[in-house]
Order: sequence, then C-alpha cells, then structure tokens
Amino acid sequence: MAIKAIIFDCFGVLVMSGRAMLYHDFPQFKDQIYDLERQSDYGMISRADFHEGVSQMTGLSAVLIEERYWASSVVNESAFELIRELRQSGTYKIGLLSNIGRGWVDDFMSVEDRARLFDAEVLSGEVGIVKPAVEIFEIAARRLDVEPFECIMIDDILQNIDGAERAGMTGILFGTTAQVRGELSRHLETIDA
Repeated sequence: MAIKAIIFDCFGVLVMSGRAMLYHDFPQFKDQIYDLERQSDYGMISRADFHEGVSQMTGLSAVLIEERYWASSVVNESAFELIRELRQSGTYKIGLLSNIGRGWVDDFMSVEDRARLFDAEVLSGEVGIVKPAVEIFEIAARRLDVEPFECIMIDDILQNIDGAERAGMTGILFGTTAQVRGELSRHLETIDA
C-alpha cells in the first residue's frame, strides 16, 4: 500500500493563529465565539459578520479584533519548506484541507501561491462540511485523485486525526514541524517499503 498524497491542515499547522488569544482574553464568550467560528467555517456567515458578532460580544471594534486576533497570525515557514521539499520530490500529491471560512486563507497564501504548493484544496466554508466529518476527507482524496487509504493527513487537532482515520487515511498529529518530519519519514519508509 503506497502513500500517494500528503494533506496539510492550515491553522495550527501552516499558520499559527492569534485567534487562540481571543478565547484566552474572553473566556466568558468562549461558546459564542466558537459558534461564530463554526458558522464561518461552514460558510454561513462572512468574515465581516464574524468580526461584527465578536465586536458586539466583547465591546471591541471589528477593526481591533482583526488587528489583534487575526493579523497576528504567524506563518510556519518550516512547514512550508517541508511542503516545497515534498513537491520537489515529485513523489506525492500535496493537499490543503482546512476548517476555514471563505476568504480567510487569502490572508496567508495567495491563490497563486496555493496553486504552486497544492495539487488540491478543500476549504470547509466552500464545501459546507467541517472536519472531523468523514465526508470532507473523502472530498480531499477525490480532488487529489487518490483513495483515502493512500493519504496521510497532518492536523493539530486529535478529533480531526480521528476523522481522517475513520475515512481510511493515516493521521499524524502535528506538534512541531520537526516531529512531523520524523513521523512522516517513518510512515513513508514503513508503508512504501
């Protein structure tokens, strides 16, 4: 059984998000903020609607929310370097699969950059399904033109890894890029041998 595709999550893997601080700073609104995030992830509300909803809860302006909690996200350059190396090998298809609302990923990667890095992308806000639902992993495999069992999913959330494995994929829980490199190497040596 050969691995043909490696799929990466966005937030928590490729981009380290400042949004975690939003939960830290406003724990009393955790459930409501989470609900707004899910609505955005499903594509039910726009980014502006999300900011307005959080603004109404917290009393902060939508502009301040954008600057403090979203513009502070940091790109994980080492993870992007890993993707570039995998692409240069020519051995694996590379996918992007993220729970993210429409337009959010554009802040970190242009459409052109994504086209250079990924063979396919699945964004929850565009398909109306979120991880850990098995269906979203199946969509990712189809877009990569492979079977789920031929994929490795890299994600920072255990429930999403569980969903990937229920779909038939191999999952790697992201902690650091170095840890993922090691696990990926071991999986590929074991599986592809």
